[in-house]
Amino acid sequence: MRMPSSKNKPIVFLFGATASGKTEIAINLAKKFPIELISVDSVMVYKDCNIGSAKPNKEVLKKYPHQMIDIVSPNEIFTVADFCTLSNQLIKDAHNAKKLPVFVGGSMMYFKSLFDGMHDLPQRNKEYREELQNLKLNSSNQNFLYNMLYEVDTDYAKKLNKNDEIRIIRALEVFKITGEPISKILSDNSSNKLSDDYEIAQFAIIHERELLHKRILSRLDKIIEEGIIKEAEYLLKKYQIDNEHPLRKSVNYKQAFNYLNNEYGYNVFYEKALYATRQLAKRQRTWLRGWKKHKEIDINKIDILENSIKKLISLL
Repeated sequence: MRMPSSKNKPIVFLFGATASGKTEIAINLAKKFPIELISVDSVMVYKDCNIGSAKPNKEVLKKYPHQMIDIVSPNEIFTVADFCTLSNQLIKDAHNAKKLPVFVGGSMMYFKSLFDGMHDLPQRNKEYREELQNLKLNSSNQNFLYNMLYEVDTDYAKKLNKNDEIRIIRALEVFKITGEPISKILSDNSSNKLSDDYEIAQFAIIHERELLHKRILSRLDKIIEEGIIKEAEYLLKKYQIDNEHPLRKSVNYKQAFNYLNNEYGYNVFYEKALYATRQLAKRQRTWLRGWKKHKEIDINKIDILENSIKKLISLL
């Protein structure tokens, strides 16, 4: 890790796979150091999404506040652009208060967008998304949307899994609105790079794969015991959650919603939630291997992280 120069103030990225213990570690840091915890989680931002997102409980949040938790109603959609805009102000506020901003979570796209900056992409277009879904439903080809993207943006399509519907639809939407392939837009320089204004110390919490899988299983059991099904039912009754809302596709909530919709029984719900969480962890670990801008911290050697935090705080 390159320590910050006196020119740019420091911030910290603390990430890792789901169920790796990031939140607990961050809270322990908050007990010892003057830091501002900023959640990097695409589900914890939503109010009332508590159990399924493994959100810290109210008592913990009251004692150790996390920015970016419970800031949006599930009736709304929180975007990466929203996250980056709010984050820039939170960093300034933390530094003015002589605190070290510590971003902690597992939404890797959020971290990447903060570090590299955002491109000028259009807002979502609900009508066109519905049109694409109808085209897909009326086609016998399960890769219809992927093939459609391949025709207009071959370079971007080649980088995607054919089942990655979220990115495929977004790319088609961008092309429809701008007339330009998303691959071309993303190849241009982005703006508001956090790395231009601050020195970013990045740390990843790591586990052996077998241990991480045990932690994932244990957390899923806890989430179910605490009442994920009842919470999902409450969310559906209280809010108008659009079919394209990210919550509909997020781990735990997607499986709970489908179970409540009688798409499968309890045992299938459990297996699907477990599989989805393991797949999420696999994607996160793959992303970390490709990122290569961080220092790995073994879960049993947190003192190394604490020593680095001390040095960074001295540079505020």
